[in-house]
Amino acid sequence: MRDVAGSIVIILALAVPAGVWAQRGAKSQTKGTKSAPATKAAPQQPTTDVHCAAELGAGVKSQRQFCDVFITAEPNDSVTVTIPAHTGAATLMFDLHPRFTVANGVVDPGQAFVRYAALVAVVRPNGQVIERAAVAREYRTVQDLFDRIGGGPRPSGFKAVAPGQPEAIKVSIPAGLATVGIVGVKLEATTKDGSATHDGTGAPARPIAIVSNLRVAYTPK
Repeated sequence: MRDVAGSIVIILALAVPAGVWAQRGAKSQTKGTKSAPATKAAPQQPTTDVHCAAELGAGVKSQRQFCDVFITAEPNDSVTVTIPAHTGAATLMFDLHPRFTVANGVVDPGQAFVRYAALVAVVRPNGQVIERAAVAREYRTVQDLFDRIGGGPRPSGFKAVAPGQPEAIKVSIPAGLATVGIVGVKLEATTKDGSATHDGTGAPARPIAIVSNLRVAYTPK
């Protein structure tokens, strides 16, 4: 009888899947231990303290405020963003638009065609470059625009200058900076008549792009 009972025990043990024994072993090893609570990152707060040397006004549809970006060595002559007291790096975010001039009335798309490639830089107060950003878009009809800006003298009430479809930009700002600037670097323009490059050489500061939706995410001190 003992031999028969022993045989039954062996058969039952073999019938239990190996995974069950592994699970039981894992449970016995982890029993009585507690996982450490996850460390929560400090919440980041947004700010939109922006100074524009040339404000264009509000978008008719988006209600965004649009600002010109100038080719200049001085951030105060273009766009500056204030970063409140914070710890660690902050993140600057904005939409970069090509700066189109819209002709009054209906114009043949082939005649109106223009392609702008604008290069801008996010800089320290002393002009040192943190990072560059670019946008390149084409314009033929008003459907290529992101928005129109109100307050113009035309019968339509729109300004001739308009923002094209944007490029979303995100830049990490080093710790210790209270302000940063956005300045123009270069504009490459292509029309039906040819191409031209503007980099500010031998010319006064000129606007080459438009920014909107500027904000900074940071961890307060």
